[in-house]
Amino acid sequence: MYYIQSFEEFKDGEMLSENISLSTIDFIHLLMEEEERLGFNTIDDDVLEEGFSFGSKGRNGDKVFKFSPNKNDTNGTSTKIFNDDKKFNYNEVLLPKSGVMSYNLYKISDMRISMALKHPKKFKNTIKRNIDFDTIDKFMKRTSLYIYSLLKKNPVDIITYPQSSSDFNKDMIDYVMKRYKDSPGIKCIPNLLTKNIRKVYVNHTVAKELGLTNDEIHRLQKDIDLWKSDADVYELRVRVDELNDSIAYAIGKRGRPTKDVANKKAEIKAIEELIKVMRKGRKGRDKTKDANGRAKNFEIKSIEDRRRRSIEGLFEINPKLNGIQQDLKGKHIVIFDDNISSGSTLDDICLELQKYGVASILPITLAIIPKTSYDNHQKLK
Repeated sequence: MYYIQSFEEFKDGEMLSENISLSTIDFIHLLMEEEERLGFNTIDDDVLEEGFSFGSKGRNGDKVFKFSPNKNDTNGTSTKIFNDDKKFNYNEVLLPKSGVMSYNLYKISDMRISMALKHPKKFKNTIKRNIDFDTIDKFMKRTSLYIYSLLKKNPVDIITYPQSSSDFNKDMIDYVMKRYKDSPGIKCIPNLLTKNIRKVYVNHTVAKELGLTNDEIHRLQKDIDLWKSDADVYELRVRVDELNDSIAYAIGKRGRPTKDVANKKAEIKAIEELIKVMRKGRKGRDKTKDANGRAKNFEIKSIEDRRRRSIEGLFEINPKLNGIQQDLKGKHIVIFDDNISSGSTLDDICLELQKYGVASILPITLAIIPKTSYDNHQKLK
């Protein structure tokens, strides 16, 4: 039997054929050697534990969040690439509606980790910890090599990722695409699919299977109608933001209001009056704007799990990519997302792509996270 001794041999050869195997040095060494060659220095290979640390406590503690080669502060979180049998340690989750298998690299039980990776500013303000971005960068590069290794034996035409309020998906795929720099046939198409709340509907069969009563299904349908109304309000708020930004720029440049500024202010006033009419009778917090008063889009993650899994039609091919539908037939598509909880988002994306005759869909997520339980004030009403 021939044993692979280098990353180049792994990349060019058949890793798991009958007569070719990994050497006993463990494949992780090959990954690290390649990272060293590329200047992607990563964790030490002689430690048993790895994970995320929130920093030492006490008066003299550093209070720094970091990816650490020898400390894991959270039970149930695992960033191990290999299991004890020297096989990839990813977790498989079958997406029930589309029948597509998703591959999830790690497990994250502490949602503070997800916040730090996706929304570092919010993490610093909320958790009161600084972030060692150098170690996070190494974690990202190491994970991109893990993804590249998983994809090696799979045909790939398109790599995409869904819309997100965070840049995490984009940053990760940027790292992955650098490893495909010699493969011009592989395209990265960000936001191949986008959310369109106006097309959402209740799948009554699925809702019944999940145990929703007729009254609960009726309430869900009424909520969907409200979400669609909010989508119209959100678009108006986007226009208000555009006008306010334009006014601020004009005044900053000219130092004084102009007739154009006055016209824009009048348009803002008219839009705000229209929004009041559209939201008349609505109770509770206006979810179409954030704490700063700017437009805030619909967030599917805020919906309780059974209700979320009962709705479909949230995603469509990005209207800005009009005509790409016919180009998807026969293509092999990789979808990357930051995490998977119920799997409903990835399932919906796969269902939409299947309409266009794609050859295969390979969803990969950074991690499995716990199904989130929302307090009443956090649920979409």
